[in-house]
Amino acid sequence: MTGQVSDGLIYKSQIFCIAGVDGMGLFEPTQHGFSPQWGTTACWRGYCCTYKVIEETLYLKELIISLSLKEKLAKQGKAKDFLGVLPSRRNTPVGHPSAIYDELNHLVEFTGSLLVANSFIKNLYVHLGFQPAYKYEEVHELIFDSGYLIQSINRSEEMAEIRQKIIPKSKFYDQWHLTWRGKDGS
Repeated sequence: MTGQVSDGLIYKSQIFCIAGVDGMGLFEPTQHGFSPQWGTTACWRGYCCTYKVIEETLYLKELIISLSLKEKLAKQGKAKDFLGVLPSRRNTPVGHPSAIYDELNHLVEFTGSLLVANSFIKNLYVHLGFQPAYKYEEVHELIFDSGYLIQSINRSEEMAEIRQKIIPKSKFYDQWHLTWRGKDGS
């Protein structure tokens, strides 16, 4: 399986990948009348979402969804709106004809925690599934109750400790580290 496109989250004016979910209430297309189809090997589930935290509240900002044949045929006549927004169509990471619903600002009543991450360490990429949080330099745990952010915890140091335990120290690693990071370690 190819590495998968992650959902995104805009938090404190930065774009993060959602690298872990423990909870319930994130967007599910089937609960809204969609039947997502896989579009590429990088998106087997057929859709990806971008969420945004605005004033400590979680919203669905964008939905990109690969269309079923039935939906494609129906859309030749009239596009289906979602939450009052009509889709645009363009090439997307989800693959063949996809509906893109922008600027939704739909409250998401998620309860639980999200691990959000950015600054992916490219050398740790594995061509399989979603990339885990420890493969990113910056990681935050965001804890929500019914869509409201109640706590944010920086988990970056813990992820660095996990990397140190998982990635064996070797000449190759040391050479990569010096090359990738610079000889001064920065």
